[in-house]
Amino acid sequence: MDYVPGQDGLQPGQTARAKAPGRLEFRAGDGPLITIEPDYQLTLERAPQSLVMSWQEDGQPMNAAIPVVEFDEYLKTGKIVIQK
Repeated sequence: MDYVPGQDGLQPGQTARAKAPGRLEFRAGDGPLITIEPDYQLTLERAPQSLVMSWQEDGQPMNAAIPVVEFDEYLKTGKIVIQK
């Protein structure tokens, strides 16, 4: 797979922490609607063409892969903020 650069500034395999300042709802592929609440701490892991977001929901580990283009839109609109 070719690397698709994005506004996240990460290279494949790198990780970062992030937050969603407000409730974030999205659908990963054809799956169910996913809601990320503002108090969830997100861990991002960069893949060549996507970002994998991980978080805890009601004590259960959750994760979703988001295409770089979609993730860039979340960054641009402030729906996700990477914590440096």
